[in-house]
Amino acid sequence: YLNAGNEKLIEEVGSANLFILKDNVLKTPRLAGSILPGVTRDSVLTLAKEKMDIEVQETDVLLDEVYSADEVFCTGTAVVITPVGKITSENGEYRINDGKMGKITHELRSLLVGIQREECEDTLNWLHPVD
Repeated sequence: YLNAGNEKLIEEVGSANLFILKDNVLKTPRLAGSILPGVTRDSVLTLAKEKMDIEVQETDVLLDEVYSADEVFCTGTAVVITPVGKITSENGEYRINDGKMGKITHELRSLLVGIQREECEDTLNWLHPVD
């Protein structure tokens, strides 16, 4: 979904949060009241910064940046981390990373799912036993 006041800014994808990776900088639209503050979004931001030493920016994301990104993915409870391989618009079709899951997207997804399934050490203390 584009920003209602500036249609050059992208905010969300369906009911999922959007991330783009360009030159090892991970960007996601900043929370400004119109974007879902997702738990998975927050988890990805934390993992990227603290576990993968990737620069993270919560900022305005231009649609043109999405078209030229090295990797694009969406996050959400249902989709976890899902790559975007192609974007089709009235301006044409844009393939991202040859339509494949990018290296960083794959690493983030593996790390998050590994923690959720207790296959990776949870050094962030996210998991709590339920009685």
